[in-house]
Amino acid sequence: MKTPILAAVLGASLLALPVAAQTTTAPAPAGAAAATLPNAFEEAPAAAPTRRAAVPPAPTSVAPDIARSETALRAAIASLTSDPIDYSAFSEDLATQIRGKAEEITPLIRQFGPLKTVEHRGQQDGADLFRVVFEKQATDWVIAFNDEDQIAALLFRPGSGD
Repeated sequence: MKTPILAAVLGASLLALPVAAQTTTAPAPAGAAAATLPNAFEEAPAAAPTRRAAVPPAPTSVAPDIARSETALRAAIASLTSDPIDYSAFSEDLATQIRGKAEEITPLIRQFGPLKTVEHRGQQDGADLFRVVFEKQATDWVIAFNDEDQIAALLFRPGSGD
């Protein structure tokens, strides 16, 4: 993450349940400055799909930062569905938030079924956006890292209909 305020805001909004993840403003943690978090799940303006259709198929290689994000996301999902959860990849703040919601999050993700595909959908404000398809549910995820290369933000919601 490039800015401490964005890291704090993204970290504070971590793992909001699917309905809450759709809000555009995240509450600031105690002692942190309030800020507005753009809705990373929103689609680009109408012109974007037209441009996307004109783009040639993705190359066989993936940018190192995207590959790192995908690897970390896959590991985080595996950890969130295991018992016990391995908190070592998460920032201290994020790990605390996950611990507080683990009893809700773990069964929710487990009910999605086995992981089938992970597709990078873009980047926004230093975070990577992914479409993650499980056997029973398509989901949209946002993952971001702090300066220590720990996962500082992790959000998901049911996938949009595209």
